[in-house]
Amino acid sequence: MAAEAGIALAFAGAAWLLYYPVLRLWWTHDDFYHLHHVLTGRPWWYLFDVAEFRRLAGKVLTPLLYLSLDLDRRVFGLDPRAFYLHHLLVFCCCPAVLYGVLRLWLPRLWAGVGAWIFLIGPVVASLVPLLMVRHYVEVILLAALAVAAWAKALQQPPGAAAWRLAGLSAALYFAAAMAKESAVPLPALLLLLPDAAGASATKLAVRLRLVLPHSLALALYVALRYAVHGVLLAGYGFTVTPANLPALALTLPAKTGVELVAGQLSAAAIVLAVALAAGIVSLLVLKGRRAAVPLGLALLAALLPVLPVSTRMEPRYAVPVWIALSVAFAAGCRELAAEGSRAGRRTAIALAAAACVAGLALNRQDWDLRFARVERMSAENRFFLTMNEGDLLRQPLTLAASLWELRWMKEAVFHRGRGGDWFQDDLYLCVHQEPLGRVWGYDATVHRVADITAQIPAQRERYCSSVHSQAPLSASSSVSGGAVFWEFGPYLEGRYWLIMGDGVVALEMPRRAGFETQGLTVLPLRIKYVSPAGWITYSPELRFDLADGSRLDWSRPAGDPAVEGGEEEALWSRSEQRGLRQPHSR
Repeated sequence: MAAEAGIALAFAGAAWLLYYPVLRLWWTHDDFYHLHHVLTGRPWWYLFDVAEFRRLAGKVLTPLLYLSLDLDRRVFGLDPRAFYLHHLLVFCCCPAVLYGVLRLWLPRLWAGVGAWIFLIGPVVASLVPLLMVRHYVEVILLAALAVAAWAKALQQPPGAAAWRLAGLSAALYFAAAMAKESAVPLPALLLLLPDAAGASATKLAVRLRLVLPHSLALALYVALRYAVHGVLLAGYGFTVTPANLPALALTLPAKTGVELVAGQLSAAAIVLAVALAAGIVSLLVLKGRRAAVPLGLALLAALLPVLPVSTRMEPRYAVPVWIALSVAFAAGCRELAAEGSRAGRRTAIALAAAACVAGLALNRQDWDLRFARVERMSAENRFFLTMNEGDLLRQPLTLAASLWELRWMKEAVFHRGRGGDWFQDDLYLCVHQEPLGRVWGYDATVHRVADITAQIPAQRERYCSSVHSQAPLSASSSVSGGAVFWEFGPYLEGRYWLIMGDGVVALEMPRRAGFETQGLTVLPLRIKYVSPAGWITYSPELRFDLADGSRLDWSRPAGDPAVEGGEEEALWSRSEQRGLRQPHSR
């Protein structure tokens, strides 16, 4: 036991060494939104206030996230370092507990391989710098403990001890589901898990009896979710109709695969992918249906909850798939090593070594990029507290919705003076030709925000003169069922953005998608297109009427005479937008 505890502690220490730089971060992303609800809601609202949950963006039910953040706030005040310390310590427990769970089935070496592959996964690393996804970390810990308690329950003879452990597993499962709905399918997986090493075979009838507490926990979760939101299955943000699901399902595996290797085709990513595939194929070949059915169900359970929100894939959505693959790889290496031949053992060790080393290299490559982005966001947000009237922050990474929440916190919580604006797209420089006051921007060489006012005239000249104002562009939209659906064109490749407030807000969007209107009636915005070659074009400001049944169709064909002769004047005349075809809506 001492050796096992030492190894588990070593995994916790490795997690700390890999990710401890998060302790120097400030608030980022959705932190301000969560804190706003924690600070202004009734005490402990997330445990009983249905109306408050309905006010949240999206049909989510995550009371444990708000409980966790609120406990930090009550104990430590608004000290970000304490929040990150709590977050990091919970994360460090995850590979340690996963190792302990795997030891119920696997020898020490292969349990360690599984825990290590889990720890260094880029999608898992993406959870560490984001306080807003703490529930993704907590659900891993709670679900792993639920699996351990279940395995121990199966090892007990029929009686009170088995029921107590099954009840503990169900309680942990319910807590995991209340942290994040990705844990909901867990009872189906428990029924298919093999018996722990050295345990006698458990009959299906015994498993069905012991899973009854989990069934009750599932029924309670479903009842609570329906009582809160009135629906059982729903996404958030992008709107997905039944007609969209087949296309999303076809693209989801590829999107997930891209996230698993951090979107890279580096040598480390290729070696890791090949090694993992070889280990998992070995498991399927050597164990057949006994491995294929649980693994297939695990991958299905990992992907299905993600499907409604996969219009734009986020790294954290792929975490359950990475856990399943990490465990399957470790099991495959174990089966390969145990099949009796020296060649099999050597192959298993070689695959494990390749995956562990290449995975660590990929982790470090991806972490440097990921952390640099969050570090910039942290510095910009912290600097916003010091901004005065007339100050502008150029191209902050934090979404405008969160910056508005930060502005509220600056004035209402931190009691700082008013002041500070921003623009996320340099269109703002083209529309606003007048002097702008002091302009600030992030300097990556010194990792801080610097005064860039003197650089703005040159930046304005470079950017505005480079815009292709005559390039073809089109946009169409329709509103139905409280959601607006759009399609941009004519380009299939490249990136499209929605620009609001002359560049104050810039949101990258898919070429074709839908989004909940959330009570809006009219949305004035421009479409921005960035080609793979790097050139840019904008539409004029289009007026999207969001009343149900409304439509908009606008296009600018190639060589449109409306923009010939003085393209800068045509594009940047703020008062008239003269020379550009006005949108036709119906």
